[in-house]
Amino acid sequence: ALKQMGYDVIMWDVLSGDFDTRISATECTNNVLKHTKAGSIIVFHDSEKAYERLKKTLPVVLNDFTEQGFTFNALENS
Repeated sequence: ALKQMGYDVIMWDVLSGDFDTRISATECTNNVLKHTKAGSIIVFHDSEKAYERLKKTLPVVLNDFTEQGFTFNALENS
């Protein structure tokens, strides 16, 4: 129905793995940094299960991308 209305469905191409309790934060970080390229959409999860990996992974990933010259803007809720 969305395609018929002229919308495109856009999916992610990098799944961080932060939800997987069998991997470490380092493995999660390495997964994101290894598979991300220009234009990538990365999925992180805002959940209790992902929190231990997310709190360690996200700052490292954002710092790495910032050093590469990327910038980030917060979206405001409307």
